[in-house]
Amino acid sequence: MSSRPFLPITVSSFTLAILYILLIVGLPTVANAEDALEFNIPASSLDQALKRYGLEAKIQLYVDSSLTKGKMSSGLQGRFTASQGFESLLKGSNLKVIQQPNGAYQITSKTSPIAHVDVTDSDSIYIDTIDIIAKEYVGTRDESGYNDVFDKNISSVYVGKQELERFKGSAPADMLSGMLNVYSADARNSGGIDANIRGIQGPGRVPLTIDGTEQAITIWRGYNGANNRSYIDPNLIGNIKAIKGPNLERDVHSGIGGAVVASTLDIDDILKPGETAGGELKLEGSNNAVTANVPSLSTGKSYLDIPGYVAQGDIKDPTLLIEPHSGGQDYLNDYAYRLAVGTRQDFFDVMGAYAYRKKGNHFSGTHGKGFYSRGSDDIQDNVIPDLANIYKPGDELPNTSSEMQSWLAKVKLKISDYESISFGYRDSTSLYGEIFPSRISWESAVNDGVPQWPLSNVDSKAYNVEYKLNPETNRWVDFYANVWKTNTVSDTYTAGGYPNEPVVRNDPTNTLLHNTAVRNAQEDRKGVTLSNAFTIMDNLDLTLGGRYQKEKLSTDDEFGSPSLGSTFSLLPKAGRREEKYFNFNFAWKPTHFLSIDAGMRYSSFWTFDDFRQSRLDAGDTNYSNYLSEIGRTVSIAYDKIITQAEIDVEIQSNENQRDFLEMIGVPAAEIDRVIADANQQSQAKVGTTTPDGMEAVWEADSEGKYHRADNPCLTTDIEFTSCARTGERLYSDLKTLKKVKRLKGDGWAPVLSVALDINDDSKVYARHSQAYRFPSLFENTISFSASLPDPNYELKPEHIYNYEIGYVHDLAGLVDAEYADVKLNYFYNRTENVIDRSPSLVFSNLDKQTIKGIELQGRYDTGRFFTDLSLAYNFENEVCDENSAVLLDEYSTSNCVKDGFVGGYLVSMAMPEYTANMTVGSRFFNRKLELGSRVTYYSKHQDNFDTNYRDSSTISYFANTPLSWDTILLYDAYASYQVNNDLTVELTGTNLSNEYYIDPMTRSAIPAPGRTLKLSLTAKF
Repeated sequence: MSSRPFLPITVSSFTLAILYILLIVGLPTVANAEDALEFNIPASSLDQALKRYGLEAKIQLYVDSSLTKGKMSSGLQGRFTASQGFESLLKGSNLKVIQQPNGAYQITSKTSPIAHVDVTDSDSIYIDTIDIIAKEYVGTRDESGYNDVFDKNISSVYVGKQELERFKGSAPADMLSGMLNVYSADARNSGGIDANIRGIQGPGRVPLTIDGTEQAITIWRGYNGANNRSYIDPNLIGNIKAIKGPNLERDVHSGIGGAVVASTLDIDDILKPGETAGGELKLEGSNNAVTANVPSLSTGKSYLDIPGYVAQGDIKDPTLLIEPHSGGQDYLNDYAYRLAVGTRQDFFDVMGAYAYRKKGNHFSGTHGKGFYSRGSDDIQDNVIPDLANIYKPGDELPNTSSEMQSWLAKVKLKISDYESISFGYRDSTSLYGEIFPSRISWESAVNDGVPQWPLSNVDSKAYNVEYKLNPETNRWVDFYANVWKTNTVSDTYTAGGYPNEPVVRNDPTNTLLHNTAVRNAQEDRKGVTLSNAFTIMDNLDLTLGGRYQKEKLSTDDEFGSPSLGSTFSLLPKAGRREEKYFNFNFAWKPTHFLSIDAGMRYSSFWTFDDFRQSRLDAGDTNYSNYLSEIGRTVSIAYDKIITQAEIDVEIQSNENQRDFLEMIGVPAAEIDRVIADANQQSQAKVGTTTPDGMEAVWEADSEGKYHRADNPCLTTDIEFTSCARTGERLYSDLKTLKKVKRLKGDGWAPVLSVALDINDDSKVYARHSQAYRFPSLFENTISFSASLPDPNYELKPEHIYNYEIGYVHDLAGLVDAEYADVKLNYFYNRTENVIDRSPSLVFSNLDKQTIKGIELQGRYDTGRFFTDLSLAYNFENEVCDENSAVLLDEYSTSNCVKDGFVGGYLVSMAMPEYTANMTVGSRFFNRKLELGSRVTYYSKHQDNFDTNYRDSSTISYFANTPLSWDTILLYDAYASYQVNNDLTVELTGTNLSNEYYIDPMTRSAIPAPGRTLKLSLTAKF
């Protein structure tokens, strides 16, 4: 825990013995106060400058952070003794330094009567005029963000500006790399981020906000599910924080899985402390990318004029096939630059930034291809065993290019020291490679390769106005408001068809081609976030908050136009949705060692399908007339025991033949003999069996779901020889929908957290939180391969129950380090009524999903040497639903399966069982040079198909097959050198071992980039 009234700053010498793993810690040394040392401390906050000075001077320094709060320093350059350095740093601050009897230094006010502080007791520090409980260490934004990971009683991960820009990778999704149990699905074929926290993913489950604004579109991936994409330019982002689990964090939009909170660059990221005007120029260049050979469309042409074009089945279009390049280390078609300028004045701040990046198709790695080249005839193995046969190791990967251009503007008006209003504007345009997963033909791709499709295009704009009011003398007012709006227009290759598809297949009279692959979507959101914090008593705070958001989804795609003529094309989606939240949270500290937070959140929503309503208004009976499934027929075969009563009927039938035999002249004696023989044969059947059968109806309940208790095969008293579904479905009478129903709902959910300080350096905490997630627009509007059972079907809201227990320990005092923190937590998430696609390809509420795991986070920083370690063991991910189980196989499929049911979306959201991230590094030459490396590990994906389905021959496995990954072990490294106060050069290498792999939770069969080197230059002026 980093919050403390005084921060002792010491430096120890370390020797790095084995990179990533072993380190040897040297003995601490204390500098002689009379020795002059060379310093290069840039302008910053006084708090930061003093900390840096203590580290470089190797002295022990005690600082009350309240004294330095808000004060700035011009830095320190040159040779100084300890006393000279303090004199220069503290000039004009009204502070002084006092050396203690043990050689340590204390910063105090010039008017303070305190002469010295007793620091001989390493466990306690007593200063007469300091209220230890009330004071907290205050650092920079990023420093506070990293500290909050260990200080707050909730699990979170934070990435600051420097780390983001160092490891932002080849796609926006790479910004989440290295964040423990935080992922982005479909990283290489989406152009955006689809956040996954602890295995929870999807629209509304893990909202991603940027400066409090939200923009996300759920993109249909056909049988392979859907992605909830947030389009984001990494070059504009200053920091990202992932909060795990539902929460009541102030001004944070949290879903049932948590929240990803991103902030754009700010004036303090551009200007040095004390500067009134200036700017920053950042230049980057990388290898391992080649300019994409983007094809031209053949719209309006005849496929007969294209040699080799095959119009049947999976279309083969030679105009889209390319000869991939190889040798990615020799290509340098990945570059970016950003220019940001700003001014900081007494009454206002203004900043603006322009960013541009162009990256070609990347190249895959070359090592570790065995798992991806072994080949398989099992459909459940999907395309992965042939991946390296389709995408040759070291070759160019089609549909992975990107080009992004962004603008950012911010204005802050400082009405007073405690009141401000800020205006923000952001505009990003992105062109990126994309191919529909179902259009990567497994068979032909091995021989012909994967086609290069045209590029998707997304234009996203965001506007927001923030207002803050926090007078220091008024404990009842700490007010925040944010009014925002986002507009996103996208033309993405996600409609389900082909870029060049015949208007009519197999019709020699009409061979013209058109584009059935592109889909237009316009997504507009607007919202308001409000909050106010009250200090009711010295140990009791109350925070009230509210949030409103309205979402509208529309399209320029015309229903019935040729562009929608594909058999597999997505219907246009159009609808509206509204959400409201209100929450309150009490923070109570009854004693100095106990903290209790308790609150609740009320949420409500409504959603409406505008597209279906438009079809009703047009009189389209395809959307007004519908049938509801009420049952399925079952055929029961059994051996029937013949009874005497049945034989008596048969004997009577024999006797009835007598008149006929007499009529045709058969002698009476012969008739008696024949009938007697027949009666004897009939009588002999009594007690024997004969094959028989019957049909029965397996009735669905009122929600259209099926249960074992209603299945005739499982409930009949008949000893059958076989019992199986016939495939025939029974429906209700034809119904007519006259008006689309508005779906709505609401609910209250509590949050409770209790923390106990064991001592000054350690604590334990326990949390219980609940939240509702209401159906999204995507789930509540009509579409292909994912829809509601009927127009009147109402999805229930998801309801999560989250439990977390954590232990935190600050070891800095024990190991003589600037930071040394460890955090261990256990989490349990149970989501009831979780929404998923059923094996019948319709949305429904599953009974529940349960996810459990353990996480460990730690950091250690002496100023010279630093390391960061995070580990996760996710030991349970179970999805339970009787309806899904019995529809797959009522005999052998359990109600609960691992990861999720085949055909659903949840099965491809499963995390790796084991995850590890480690960063180590060291600083040299007064921190001018920093060398570091990072290791990332993901355990191999476990295919639970055979475990979940004991009789797998009965299971259809064509929809949303999880793409398995092999064990992933990645090595990254960097070297950063500060040439002077204004210029920094950095070299970063990612995937240094050049591994061939796919990312966890990808839905598109596209490998990740191989070894990539990036050179960047950052200049301030």
